[in-house]
Amino acid sequence: MFVFNYKQFVIVINLPHYVLNNSIIAIIGVAVLVISTIGFGASLATNTGIDRIGASDNQVVAAARGNVTGLGWTEEVNVDGNVATKQIKFTVGNEDATAAHSFQACAVLEGPVGVFQPPLGSAPGCIVTSTIAASDELTLQSLNFTNTVPVSEIANISFSIEELS
Repeated sequence: MFVFNYKQFVIVINLPHYVLNNSIIAIIGVAVLVISTIGFGASLATNTGIDRIGASDNQVVAAARGNVTGLGWTEEVNVDGNVATKQIKFTVGNEDATAAHSFQACAVLEGPVGVFQPPLGSAPGCIVTSTIAASDELTLQSLNFTNTVPVSEIANISFSIEELS
């Protein structure tokens, strides 16, 4: 039932409940469509990257043209008698086929779950590479952590890479 009351005029319309429900769903759907269209810049065919629509620094940030591969770690026996690691080694590659670049690669080792190396709240372990030629890679990059982590408790190794030049 839809009731419209304006001054002395009263209009009563009896509508089935499914008509009202569908109307409400349609109105919400249109509102979501309008908001998402405005939020995506009225086009889903834009270049990938961070685009802060309406911000003063409306700049697209390109992805780094580098990668981290060939992960390994050095094992040792820690003071508790466990096989552990406190050094990881990896390869940093330049995916740009036309220019040389240098990169900063950072890593955080988690193990056991919820325990991080470097410790939570401190800066991640990072290395800065020398300039890597186009479509080339630099092997045996290593990061050393302060504390050892038992190999059986490694839960995750997270990397980030930033193109410096």
